[in-house]
Amino acid sequence: MTSTIEGLNKRTTIVILISSGVLIAWSAASSYLQAGSISASIITYALYAFYWFYALYLKNPLVQRLVIFGTIAGILELFADHYLVDTINSLVYPQDEPMIWSSPAYMPFAWSNVLLQLSFIGVLLTNKYNVFKASIILCIAGAMYIPLYEHLAKGANWWWYNDNAAMIFNAPIYVILCEGLISLALPLLIAYSEHHPLKKTFALGSIAGLWIYVSAMLSFMVAQ
Repeated sequence: MTSTIEGLNKRTTIVILISSGVLIAWSAASSYLQAGSISASIITYALYAFYWFYALYLKNPLVQRLVIFGTIAGILELFADHYLVDTINSLVYPQDEPMIWSSPAYMPFAWSNVLLQLSFIGVLLTNKYNVFKASIILCIAGAMYIPLYEHLAKGANWWWYNDNAAMIFNAPIYVILCEGLISLALPLLIAYSEHHPLKKTFALGSIAGLWIYVSAMLSFMVAQ
């Protein structure tokens, strides 16, 4: 793989793609077994710890940036979760687990993992095409992926949605739109981060977290 992006190489690509497959397989198995929130916590914390290990032990600057980016955005995503749970009364979490505000305690780290995976795919696309094409492709891919993941999450009793919004299977249409908007922004934010000091990644993660919140509100307004 020819790339000018430091940290983007064949080994890292294989590792991130395999980890994405592991997350999907775990979600599918959890859905089949109706495993409950404990299974979400296990895969979330395990993947999050693994990404930090890979970033620091192997000194991979790209994964370091993506973990930091995802962590900051994941923490700020709590505001979007609160909006979905308590403002529009759409999203429902089981209450028999540790919570941070309106969300399960694992949720910021779950978002970090998913954002890392999506952002890495965005990097691959940007490296092959350009930021504009990468953004469009990732937007479509992110929006198409969500109905599957939401279906598995409901089956696993991780979370589900009230029927006060138009749905496609177990995913509200506004959630699909929201995930598309989030994915749309990732290639540009990560491409900007790659060419600036690491501290800029904290600011860009904050922008991503704010964009998640704005995307949720805009999508709900449009889809209603």
